[in-house]
Amino acid sequence: MSLYVRSVNHHHAPTDIRERAHLDPELAVALMKCLENDPSCVAALPVSTCNRTEIYLEMRTDADPDLVLRQALIQIGADADLFAGRYSIAHDGIAAVRHLFRVASALESMMLGEPQISQQLKDAYRLARKHSDLGPILLRAFQGAFRSGKRVRTETRITTGAVSVAFGAVELARKFFSSLGEQDALLVGAGETGALAARHFLQHDIGHLTVVNRSLEKAKSLAADLDPANNPNNPGGQVSVRPWEELADALADTDVVLSTTGALEPVILPEMVAAAVEKRRGEPMFLLDIAVPRDIHPDVGKIDGVYLFGLDDLDEIIKGNKMARRKQVPHAEKIIEEELTEFQTWMDEVDLRPTVAEFKSYLEELKDKQVGYVRKKQSDEVAAAVDSSLQQFIKKVLGRSVSTLKKAESPEERDRDLDALRRMFSDDLGEPRDLEDPGALKD
Repeated sequence: MSLYVRSVNHHHAPTDIRERAHLDPELAVALMKCLENDPSCVAALPVSTCNRTEIYLEMRTDADPDLVLRQALIQIGADADLFAGRYSIAHDGIAAVRHLFRVASALESMMLGEPQISQQLKDAYRLARKHSDLGPILLRAFQGAFRSGKRVRTETRITTGAVSVAFGAVELARKFFSSLGEQDALLVGAGETGALAARHFLQHDIGHLTVVNRSLEKAKSLAADLDPANNPNNPGGQVSVRPWEELADALADTDVVLSTTGALEPVILPEMVAAAVEKRRGEPMFLLDIAVPRDIHPDVGKIDGVYLFGLDDLDEIIKGNKMARRKQVPHAEKIIEEELTEFQTWMDEVDLRPTVAEFKSYLEELKDKQVGYVRKKQSDEVAAAVDSSLQQFIKKVLGRSVSTLKKAESPEERDRDLDALRRMFSDDLGEPRDLEDPGALKD
């Protein structure tokens, strides 16, 4: 058996191709069920996210994985051509395992080090375990991938530092204030980027968050979605909504302003901010404009006590963080190679285990019979000593046998050695002689 992966991902396929290749949970289950009926396929595990759709297969090495997968994809109504054409990549054997470990460690992600891929892999793994019986190689490979990903995240700094505008906004604010928990934030606009930044602020314990948007209903909808009561990372926070007409008043009650409306003209003007600063009696204001065109008039930055930042400032932070993450890649790759070595060692021994287990069982059967014979003639202490001695003997015999099998110079030589070992204790040679017969030990 071996592991194979066929992948359509962001490195080789544009968005429209990735969308066509996507397998929703229902299709993923259908594919697994279909492949279960092929005698050459032990198991399959599809992984489908916005940036990649990958199908991991555990199959017999004498089978054609592309033909088997193609037939299954056609049967469930998926586009089989996408997984064998110019937009797909293929990895077989240990290369497939290495690819999986790299994906789990976020080295293959569009955003290097992003944390979401780990959960996405786990979700795909749980779905497969629920609806299918995974083979030993797939199980071991995914368990190794989860371990590799965890090690990379904890032993390197590849996940640290903001590499998105939304998270960068929070990181910049955290540098400005000693504690976000003592500050109040104002989100101007309820779009996707603003919502994501708001979630980051809540996760970092912002004291209070107010949403202002031209559409009050949209602001209320976002506030309900951000309700800290449903956010375990920020159980004590609050989210409120104010109408667009109260934007100027809301500024006076705010320490951190994040604006992202997408309006064609600035919506936060110098006179509005100046009035807010006066009401705040010298308390500084941090304003971050991540809208295009800009939401905050550039002259706002000239007001005393006001600190205005824009996308250019965030871009410098993000570039620096991306460079810092790239420097962690060699360390991450070293961890992956360590985990691959362990996996390869397991693979090298996996074909030995059934025969060695049978051999061990055979030896232990002989031991038990001999100890039983001794116990009839001698004391329990003597029988226990014989049992202990024979256990050590079995351990040494098994160790020597496994060591010899591992030293085989080719798979063919290993197969011959395994066959020879099996024939030594095969039932074809008859039952083991009764060790109560003194002549048995002479033989």
